[in-house]
Amino acid sequence: MRQGSPAAMGSGSGTAEPAHGQHGNSSSSAASASPSAVEADASSPSSPPPLPPAAPLERPQEERDREQAGGSCSATAAGAGKILASPPPVPSSEPSSPSSSSSSPDGADAAAAGAGAFDSRAVFQRLVREQTAIKESGGPSAEGACRKKKPEEAQVKSSHAIGALWNNLRKFFHGEEWHYSQHVNHQTRPIAEVSKYYLVPDLATGQGVDHLDVYSEFRPVSGDGECFYRSFIFSYLEQVLDRQDTHEEHRLLDAVKRVSLQHADLRWTSEFPRSYRAFKKLIKKVKRWKRHGRWKWNSITSTSSYRKEKLLEFFRSYDTTEDILTFLRLVVAIWICSQGKKYELRIPGLDKNYSLKDWCFQHVTPSREYADHVMMTALAEALEVPLRVELLSGGPAQDIYAGPGPGVPRVSVTLLYTGNHYDVLYPRAPPTESSRQQTS
Repeated sequence: MRQGSPAAMGSGSGTAEPAHGQHGNSSSSAASASPSAVEADASSPSSPPPLPPAAPLERPQEERDREQAGGSCSATAAGAGKILASPPPVPSSEPSSPSSSSSSPDGADAAAAGAGAFDSRAVFQRLVREQTAIKESGGPSAEGACRKKKPEEAQVKSSHAIGALWNNLRKFFHGEEWHYSQHVNHQTRPIAEVSKYYLVPDLATGQGVDHLDVYSEFRPVSGDGECFYRSFIFSYLEQVLDRQDTHEEHRLLDAVKRVSLQHADLRWTSEFPRSYRAFKKLIKKVKRWKRHGRWKWNSITSTSSYRKEKLLEFFRSYDTTEDILTFLRLVVAIWICSQGKKYELRIPGLDKNYSLKDWCFQHVTPSREYADHVMMTALAEALEVPLRVELLSGGPAQDIYAGPGPGVPRVSVTLLYTGNHYDVLYPRAPPTESSRQQTS
């Protein structure tokens, strides 16, 4: 996104630069010569015939093919520091013999100076070879010469993005589900679809999923090893957003502050300080979403929708949630090690060579590591959030943590356990007084 390059070099004025040894004023200099000198040269038996016109600089076939395709690149003379313009096509002429080059004034000067005859074609080919070597080595000329051609990686990435956009638009216009997020599904599903969604036949459980009738909906989340932590914190914050006051936010911040003091006592070198700041920043966002929702919308339904959209947007990728997931894992590890005597009895295999801290740093803090009953209990106790887990295969619900005590209202979390995955469950709203009277 995870990047400036030099601009592509132009072709100059478009006029071919004369080859070395062929000046534009050669005819005038010849005309200004004295008559006697001319006559002497004409009468001299050793005087060679006049030179024919210089042969044009012939471009390589590869460059001409590129020009015909509309994507030609300007050749850059890196060694000489000059830009060779593409010469216009000129009718071919017979190449001059090497001996005839000494008859021109400049050729004679060059010969007198000890320099050999100038071969324009050899010079051009040498410059082409140098330019090719620069391109193959990935130099700046190679980066800027063909700027018009889009890089292959960018083309692939762009095509994937366009394909995903059209796919979502197709789903939208056909009434199909359009997932806003890959990590937390934008749409909840009716509880009646739970068997079909998880492909669970009645014979597999012996009683079907009738025990889930007390719930109205479920929300699938991504199964990547973070499903418990993601489902837990999303379900909790979703309910916090529905509350008009901010008492729960302040209570939660007090709880994580106690965990921070425990981390200081353990004297760990970890990512807790950075992830702790990220979590507090998230809670501030939650309170801001609640305030803006009241200002932006008029109805209660629209306000709730605005808040949920902001929360779903936050949980759409690892870019925004990675620090939050890291924080929750560290909270679990800190709580377990701070309550060592209590949790050592629940974890087998511990000894003097394999401590509780070693177990946490192997099974708790690494990302994408599966969470079991021990981690779930530690997180719910540390944050003082009641947690219940329903089993898809049937049986009584498991109350992982019931709360700090009776008579203390808390936002509670209910999850659905499928055997290797956790999703969010939504209990049915309790019937109102009017509905009770109608049923009676």
